[in-house]
Amino acid sequence: MNMIIDAHTHAPGYRNLGGRPTPAADFVKAMDDAGIDVSLVYTIDGLIFQNFVECNDQLHEFVQQAPDRLVAGPTVNPRYVEESSAELRRCRLNLGMKGPLKLHPWLQGISTFEAYMDSIAEACTELDMPIIFHDGTPPYSGSLQIANLAYRHPDLTVILGHSGLRDTWLEALAAVKRYPNIWLCFCGAAPYGIRKIVKEADTSRLMFGTDNGFSSARGGCEYRMAQITSLAVSDEVKAAILGGNAQRLFGLSPSATR
Repeated sequence: MNMIIDAHTHAPGYRNLGGRPTPAADFVKAMDDAGIDVSLVYTIDGLIFQNFVECNDQLHEFVQQAPDRLVAGPTVNPRYVEESSAELRRCRLNLGMKGPLKLHPWLQGISTFEAYMDSIAEACTELDMPIIFHDGTPPYSGSLQIANLAYRHPDLTVILGHSGLRDTWLEALAAVKRYPNIWLCFCGAAPYGIRKIVKEADTSRLMFGTDNGFSSARGGCEYRMAQITSLAVSDEVKAAILGGNAQRLFGLSPSATR
C-alpha cells in the first residue's frame, strides 16, 4: 500500500507568542484535504522553552488524539547530556515515540561541532533514533555544518529537514551524495533545487514534508505535494519520496486510513 507521509510537521503551540494550540482534529482535517495519511509531528514550544520534558509530554498528548495518523518525534536540549539521554530513552521506550529527535540549531543555540552532540548522537544510535535538523538558515544550520555529525557518526541517520531551503540546497545535495547516512526532507526547498537533487541523489533517501502546524493557512500542504507529483520521474520514485522511504525508515504501519 502506498502511503503519503509528511515527514516534517509541528504540533501547534506558540506559547512564546501567546497563541492557541490547534486541536488535533483540525490538524488531521488539513491532512485529509491534502491526501496525507500520516504526519511525523515535532514540538514548537520545546525548541524554545527549557522544560523539554513537559513539552514532549504535551506533544504525546497531542498525537494520542489521532494515534493512527500522527507520529511524535521528541526534542531535548543537547547541552544537558544526561537529562537529554534519559529523556530520549523515556520518549522512545515508555511513550513509544517512533519519530526522530528534532533539533533546531539556531533556535536552540547549539552547534553540531560541540562535544555534547557526540553524546546525543551515541544515545540516538543506541535507540535507533534518527535526528532531523532544521537546516538552511544560519547560524549553525548550514547543511554541510550539520553533515559533519553524520561523518563523525556513520551509524547515525541524520536528516536535513529542509534540504537546505533556498540558501544551502547545494550543500544539502553535496551532503547526501557524500554521506550514505544523510537523508533529505523536501520541506521548503527551492523547486529548482528539488529537481536537481532528485536527478543526482539517491532517491531512496529523500522524503516529503510540509512544515504544517506553523500557520492555519490553507494550500501549503497541497503546494508542497505538487512539487513532488510534478517531477519528471517515475511513479515509483514519486511514491517513494511521498511516503515509501519514510515508511521504511521509521517502521510505520500501512494501516492508517483516511
